[in-house]
Amino acid sequence: MDNLQPDNQHVSMENVTGKYRVAAQFGLYLGVYMGVFYLLGVFFPDQGLIKSLCSLANLAMFFIAYFMVKRYRDQYLGGYISFRQAWSFSFWLYTFTAIILSAFTFVHLQFLQPDYLADMMNQVLTMLEEMNYPSEQMDALIDFGVPTAIQVTFVYLWIYIIGGALLSLINAAIAKKENLFQEPQQQA
Repeated sequence: MDNLQPDNQHVSMENVTGKYRVAAQFGLYLGVYMGVFYLLGVFFPDQGLIKSLCSLANLAMFFIAYFMVKRYRDQYLGGYISFRQAWSFSFWLYTFTAIILSAFTFVHLQFLQPDYLADMMNQVLTMLEEMNYPSEQMDALIDFGVPTAIQVTFVYLWIYIIGGALLSLINAAIAKKENLFQEPQQQA
């Protein structure tokens, strides 16, 4: 990874794989961090302190991701990164984080609390019944059935990736640092 060029004039395969390797490594750290707080929030839903900690952890995730992009910029790119490079790295960082966090979600829904989705569906139906929701729509919801753990996991995965892509725009805008003394590249 020492072969990454700070001037970004030559985009080699090693530069590209280095970016993904670093993003995957940092994404693993961020994913485990978020996964621990996800499980804390699931197993202690009524604890005010845990809810506060999970909310702070979600907020801190953005700042941690920013510092990871900044670290990538400073350690692997010689202190300079364009908006496009910063967005790309940040996007892949959030994507790898989403994969790890989705694995936590799947383990939770499939193995740790296998009746969680069915219980949630029953609570929703009870609440809708108390609100005098139209019976045709309740029947349609019942016919739809309880989603499986893998279905919910993929929905969460896409939500995490799309949210990460949007957060990457902010991270990239903050973390970019252009080399003003670099000679302009010749267009071929």
